[in-house]
Amino acid sequence: MTEIKNRWSEREQLDFFGSAEFAGMLVELVRPLGLDDARVTVVELHHRPGAGVSGVFEASTDDAVLYLGATAENLEPVPDGVVTLSSPKGRIEVWLHPADPRLPGLALATTPESVQLHWGNGRNLVDLRTLAYRPLRRAVLRATFDDDREVFLKVLRKDGDTLFRKHELLGEAGISVPKPLGPPLKDVLAFEKVQGVSMAEDLMHGDAIPLRPEAVLELLDALPSGLMDVPARPAWSDRLGWYGHAALTTLPEEAQRIGGLVQRLGRILESSDRGYLVPSHGDFYEANIFVEHGRVTGLLDIDSAGPGYLVDDLACFLGHLLVLPSLDDRYDRVPEYFETYAAAFARELESRGVGADGLFARAACVVLSLVAGARDEQDPQWRRGALERLELVERLLLRAP
Repeated sequence: MTEIKNRWSEREQLDFFGSAEFAGMLVELVRPLGLDDARVTVVELHHRPGAGVSGVFEASTDDAVLYLGATAENLEPVPDGVVTLSSPKGRIEVWLHPADPRLPGLALATTPESVQLHWGNGRNLVDLRTLAYRPLRRAVLRATFDDDREVFLKVLRKDGDTLFRKHELLGEAGISVPKPLGPPLKDVLAFEKVQGVSMAEDLMHGDAIPLRPEAVLELLDALPSGLMDVPARPAWSDRLGWYGHAALTTLPEEAQRIGGLVQRLGRILESSDRGYLVPSHGDFYEANIFVEHGRVTGLLDIDSAGPGYLVDDLACFLGHLLVLPSLDDRYDRVPEYFETYAAAFARELESRGVGADGLFARAACVVLSLVAGARDEQDPQWRRGALERLELVERLLLRAP
């Protein structure tokens, strides 16, 4: 079985998951569930380089709707409740949502009665909405109760206790993080809503830079030393090969161009100094920072927080910032802000013995990691967005000769 799966390239997986042939297989799979001749559509696909492709599919008739998860990743031994389908080149494991085989708490977090019982505190649930779901990886939901109180539920594969402790560490250090409503339940953590708005929203609608560069640096410097005791996770630049592969899978016609970029980035990363190992956020960008009146009111998604390098956090911030104008015309002031942040971050890093070439090369790695994310099965023009991100990688490289 494993030998067959190894013949199944990730490019072939993406193509097959979006094919009429696979949709037909899912039509037959749901027929015994009472959905005769269902319409099957791709909701979204996720490509995890080196592991495989996963997706969410909708199967519907005039009277009913079901959602299915599917993956070409190796789940051996195949968990209970998962159905194996075979294609000429490999196997696909399929499950009925929310019975995700790697997220044991997903059913708990997506069942209104359970959410009201465990996190309602006597209130009635009026809305339960999925904000993000990556099959086999994680999910985030928002529960709204009848007093307008909102609770956010994060569903993890594992290590819920570690994430709970990270929130305690940062809270004790005076950093505004979402407050957990209690220890994890089946690796589901519930959080209160933070004040303010996401920096992404402020960048779109505000008339001034949301946070001074000095405030960004002060926030990262304030991360507690206790984070040095948790397991380290690789930064985007540490996974350059993986993300180059993902970009190549997304844009196979740009193979020579992508290969050249990966080689150039690799040479700069090998020769540039990262500085000292310090407490790090690990996923530091505008969507995970909440602000109000020029100050930080919330630091979200600290799952990757731990030992790391300041240059990688700042590169993550710059890489995501650079992509925003290509997503929405209302980010028209972001290029000006990018230059302000880039200059300030480069000066600060150089004062700490870290060169600007490493900063911009690592920011380019972040943008390269976002190329595959431009793929959108609902948007026939998604390839244009992927190419724009590749151009941004090249622009950043010009700053890191």
